[in-house]
Amino acid sequence: MAIQWRGPVPESNYTVGRDGHSVELIVDHWTVVMFEGAIRRFQNPASILSAHYVIGSDGRIAQLVHEDDTAYHAGVFSVNQRSIGIEHEAGPAMPPTDALYSASARLHADIASRYSLALNVGTSVLPHHAIVPTECPGTLDLDRIVREALQEDDMFTEEDRRKLNRVYDHLEAYEPLTWTKRLQLWLARALASGLPTADLSGPDVESGQAFDAKTVSRR
Repeated sequence: MAIQWRGPVPESNYTVGRDGHSVELIVDHWTVVMFEGAIRRFQNPASILSAHYVIGSDGRIAQLVHEDDTAYHAGVFSVNQRSIGIEHEAGPAMPPTDALYSASARLHADIASRYSLALNVGTSVLPHHAIVPTECPGTLDLDRIVREALQEDDMFTEEDRRKLNRVYDHLEAYEPLTWTKRLQLWLARALASGLPTADLSGPDVESGQAFDAKTVSRR
């Protein structure tokens, strides 16, 4: 995942460090303006605003504030201290694109992995409007981002899954035979130890030959 460093933002727009707080949240926003316009806004010292990341509609990811530092994005300083802010190039006239969702999912998965976050909308992943009264992030689908992020975090490729499914199918098919074989062996040893004669007619599940209790008991 390529991330372009576009910081640092002016000192007025962020705080160095987190005053001992750890990252517990991801707060998602939309920019309303174009990608470069959002970056210019965060680089303007008069804005007193910033975000850690800005994601473009084409999938580009720019970073403006180090994750160890506090960006001014949530509208509540105590939330800023515990969160990573991600801006998305989208707005009322700019619907979120598939490329944007894919890039955001990868970034969310990467952040979650590094901070041991269980991604859940409403707990560890919040829309901006859950913190302060605002329309942000509008139509941005956080459930989709988290769903795709969890898929990104899956270590198995589709080919891996196909191979595993073949193994599972094989085990499921042979499990009854395995337990039948174990029962046959147990009965054979039990008979050899002096239990009354029992009817063990039927084929050996492994060889298909007639079942011989005396022979099997020695296996």
